[in-house]
Amino acid sequence: MNLMRIKRLLTQKRIMLGIIGIVAGALLLTSCGVSQETVDTKDREIASLRAQLASSQQDAKYWTQLSTIFMPVELRSMTDHKAFMTPGGLIVALHFDDMDLSKAQNLNWMAIGVPGKYSRQDQERIETLYGKGFTHFHDLMADTHGGKAGGDGVWFMHVAVRGFAAPWGSLKPGVDEKFMPTPAPDVP
Repeated sequence: MNLMRIKRLLTQKRIMLGIIGIVAGALLLTSCGVSQETVDTKDREIASLRAQLASSQQDAKYWTQLSTIFMPVELRSMTDHKAFMTPGGLIVALHFDDMDLSKAQNLNWMAIGVPGKYSRQDQERIETLYGKGFTHFHDLMADTHGGKAGGDGVWFMHVAVRGFAAPWGSLKPGVDEKFMPTPAPDVP
């Protein structure tokens, strides 16, 4: 046999093996019941999950950056909160739907806390400066709602971030002026 004929036979063999491989692969795919449409659908699902993961990783990065500059505020009466004090003394809090944060399913309110005194006059001062809705006073030292007349603490405004049913009624997103009011005493 001459060299040209051997090369031609080898080339034909390779082509035949390639065709057999393609046919075998196609048979394997069809015998497993996996269509190209199914493969494409799974590929889209994987791409979507990768995008969600990337978004979650970005959110986690932002949260880490934000929470490292603020001092955590942890109180027994506020276990359903993730609260942080800014360097200037304001408090920023996320208020969830379960006292056990590991079981929380939803964020209910975003709260802003302004340092002040437990008095009607100071509540009015804060609402004049920052708007209506500072209905809830918290004495951070005693960890109590309300407090001693004229005592130091924080006036909170709670902003509902979604529609949901609260103990005092159905809420829509916005300032919740009925959030756990602590009627302030008149302190001259």
